[in-house]
Amino acid sequence: MHSEVTGEFILEKDEYRKRLWSQLVETYSKVMYTYETQQQAANIKTNWHNGISIAQIVLTAVSSAGLIGVAIGQSYVAALVSSILAALSLGLNLYSKGAALSEAAARHRAAADGLWPILQDYISLLTDFENMDLEEIQAARRALQSRTEKQYLNAPRTNKHAYELARKTLKNEEGQSFEKGECDRLLPVELRNDNVQ
Repeated sequence: MHSEVTGEFILEKDEYRKRLWSQLVETYSKVMYTYETQQQAANIKTNWHNGISIAQIVLTAVSSAGLIGVAIGQSYVAALVSSILAALSLGLNLYSKGAALSEAAARHRAAADGLWPILQDYISLLTDFENMDLEEIQAARRALQSRTEKQYLNAPRTNKHAYELARKTLKNEEGQSFEKGECDRLLPVELRNDNVQ
């Protein structure tokens, strides 16, 4: 009877390790999605900022050309078009000042940068998992959960579009992962697997 109890305890302990592994993998995946979503949100804001800047330059140049046309005696239409374009340019200027797109992009990048070391520590924990006892794993998990929570509390909100782009990147383009042998090919020749004894 004593061996059965011991056997059940070992079975329960093994089952608990499997559950713990599964939780760590799932949490790593969630943090990876958040990291990539923050990166995509930063890219969206940066692209909007750049697009608005280009539009402002074009509108200013074209409206100035219209005013030159009026100055040299061209039609009333040139003055009207120039005024409309100047108003659009002003609207874009006001929007870009209020939206603070470059600052928002910087906050998203900072959030992603803060998650990167956490992701690396999750990978290290998963790598070392088999050589750690349960108490060590649980302590490392608690520390990672605490660090992750602090990052999440300070991170700017993202939107569905950024999440969908992150999902596409992680699922289809396998961003943050490598094909078999790809990492090895990035190493100096002397350090590649086929040269290591």
